[in-house]
Formats: sequence, structure tokens, C-alpha cells
Amino acid sequence: MSAANRYHFEVVMTCVGCSNAISRVLTRMEPDVSNIEISLEKQTVDVESVLPLDTVLEKIKKTGKEVRKAERL
Repeated sequence: MSAANRYHFEVVMTCVGCSNAISRVLTRMEPDVSNIEISLEKQTVDVESVLPLDTVLEKIKKTGKEVRKAERL
């Protein structure tokens, strides 16, 4: 298995329900996605994943949230 990449997303989240929705979809992707850190206050989602950035981005977008930025760290 290849080494995990660290991804950083800036996501518009207005409430705990928003961050919980993102947490749910990312948790379902385990073990391909790990070390999920979601900050409602900072409007950020940080994860480690062996999957491509676009794959994780699409999952986040499926929650209906606007992703302002997506980058590999």
C-alpha cells in the first residue's frame, strides 16, 4: 500500500450537522481515509488518505457543502 497523502479542504459549514455529515461520509471511507480532523470554527477538513485528492473531494461535495479550496499538503 502506498503512503498516505495529507489533504486540506476549506469547506463551508454552518452548523454541527454540517460537520457531522462530512464526518460520516469520510468515516465510511476508512481505512482508505484516516486521521480525519474537522474544524467547524475554522471551516476546515484535514485527512490522510491513500486515495487521490479528487476522490475525497467528490465525497465531501456529495454532502452538498461548498468546498472553497482543496489541496495536498
